[in-house]
Amino acid sequence: MRVIYSTCMADPWVKVAQKLKHEHGYEPVYWIGYEDDESKKLVPAAFPNLIYHPYFDACKAVFPQQLVDQFAGSFFDIEFIKARASFELQAIKMMDRMDPDRYSFNFMERQGLYRNFLKYWTAGISYLKPDLVVSGNVPHQVFDYVLYLACKLNHIKFLTYRGSAFLGRVIPVTEVSSIGDILDEEYVKMVQSGTETEWLKRNLPNEILERYEKVKSDYTMAEPDYMKRQLLEHRHSSGLLPLTMKFIHDLNRFKGGYFGKHGFLKKGIPTFFKEQGKNIEDSRTSVWKYSVLKLKANAYKKRLKEYYDSLVTAPDLNVPYVMVNLHYQPEMSSNPSGDIFVDQRLCVDVLAQHIPSRFLIYVKEHPSQFFSHLGGHTSRIPGFYDDLIRYPQVRLMPLQADPYTLFKHSRAVATVTGTSGWEAMVLGKPVICFGSPWYEKYSGVLKIDDEKSAAKIAPFIENYRFDERNLLAYLHAFSHKSIMAYAHRGFKEKMNQDEAECVRNLAASVFQMTSW
Repeated sequence: MRVIYSTCMADPWVKVAQKLKHEHGYEPVYWIGYEDDESKKLVPAAFPNLIYHPYFDACKAVFPQQLVDQFAGSFFDIEFIKARASFELQAIKMMDRMDPDRYSFNFMERQGLYRNFLKYWTAGISYLKPDLVVSGNVPHQVFDYVLYLACKLNHIKFLTYRGSAFLGRVIPVTEVSSIGDILDEEYVKMVQSGTETEWLKRNLPNEILERYEKVKSDYTMAEPDYMKRQLLEHRHSSGLLPLTMKFIHDLNRFKGGYFGKHGFLKKGIPTFFKEQGKNIEDSRTSVWKYSVLKLKANAYKKRLKEYYDSLVTAPDLNVPYVMVNLHYQPEMSSNPSGDIFVDQRLCVDVLAQHIPSRFLIYVKEHPSQFFSHLGGHTSRIPGFYDDLIRYPQVRLMPLQADPYTLFKHSRAVATVTGTSGWEAMVLGKPVICFGSPWYEKYSGVLKIDDEKSAAKIAPFIENYRFDERNLLAYLHAFSHKSIMAYAHRGFKEKMNQDEAECVRNLAASVFQMTSW
C-alpha cells in the first residue's frame, strides 16, 4: 500500500510509518512535514525514496519538481467542480488566514489558488498512485483540504484524527463532515446493556470522568486548558515589547536563525501570507513587514472589540432563550468541520426561523477573536455583528458574561462543533450542532445539515428530557472507539504518554481503519 503522510509531526509519525511499513507493507511515497520539528531531516533519513514537501511550501503551492513536471498534463473535472461548488467556497474562506491585512488576496486570486491546488493534486495522485492518505490533523489549510477533495474524487482512502474534550483522546475518521458510524453499534450496546448509572460513571476512564465532574461543578474548574493558555499568550503579546519578545521566542522554534543566507533577515519570516501585487508562490514576509502587520492587526482588533462591546446587552435570565457561543475563526473547528455553517450568521438564521416564536437568541463572541497573538481580525468585520442584531430575536452578550450561568438558564445551546456543546450536554441541556464534533451521535444532540433536520429544532427543544445514563453510555462508547495518542502538536508535553504506546495505538488504528 502506497501512503501519503500529510501534516504529520515527526514525533510520533515517523515511527508509526516505520512500524506500518515493517509489519504491513505500507510504503510512504510523499510526506508534507512541519518546519519546526526536524521533519526535513528525520523523514528523508527514515524513508530515502519518498518525496518530501515542506509545510510552508505546501501552503503556498510551491510543489516539488516531480509534481510541477506533471502539472501541464493535469486537467479539471467539470462535473467535480460543479458538484463541489460549496467546497470551493469553503476553501476560499480558508484563505482568510493567508490575508493578514484583509486586502491583499482577492476572490479571483483565491479561486485561482484553489484550482491550481486541484490540478497539482490531480497530477500528484496520477504520478504517485497512492492507496491511502494519512493526515495528522483534520485538513483545514487549503493544500490539505484540496488533497482531501482530490482523494474523494479519485476514491482514495483518507484517514485523519478528530480531537475531543479529553486530552490526547482522538477518534479516527474518514470524512471531515461526519464522524461516520464508528460509535453507533457500541453506543446502542451500552444503552441497551441495562448497566446502572453509577456503575457507568465509576468505570469511565479517569481522564473522561475527571473532565465530566469538572464540567458539572463550575466554569472556573472546567474552563478548557486551551482557553487558559490562549489568554496567557494574549497577555504576553499585548503591546510592543511583549509582542517583540514573543516574536523572538516563536522564531527560535525554526532552524534558520536571524542572519546569513538562510536567516530571517535575508529570506523573511516563514509564513503563508499573501503579499499585495504578488502571487502567493512569490510572497515573502520580511521581519519589518511582519511586525507592521501584527501591530496593525492588533489595532484593528481593539477597535473591533470596542464596536462589539457597544452592541451588547445584559442578559435577562428569566426569558426563554437559545445560547450561541460563536467559534473563533479562522479555525478547523468551523472550517471545514462546519461545512456551509462556517458562516455562523447562517446558524443564527436557521435558529431564528425554527425556534419557538417566544424564544430569544443570545449570541456571545469568542474572546479569542480579539486576542493579540491570533488571527481573528481576518474573519470579522463590524458588519458581521450588524447582521446578527438585525434579527429581532438576537441579543449580543457581554464578553465577561459567565458562560455557565448562560448555559444553565438557557433552553438549549447551539454550536458548530464547540466545547460549549459538550459542556451543555453534561449540564443537561439539548444541543443543536451545525458541524461534526466528536459528540454528534449523542441522542441529546440534534445535528443540522438540511431543511428536514432544521424543522426538528422546536420539537427537539420542547420535548427534550435529560438522561444521565444515556450520556454516560455515549461516553463509554466513545472511550471504547477512540484512542489515546499524542497525534497533534503540543499533546506530548501534556500527556506524558509512553512513546511506544502512542506509536502502537496509532499504527493499529491506521491498519484497522484502512485494511478493508
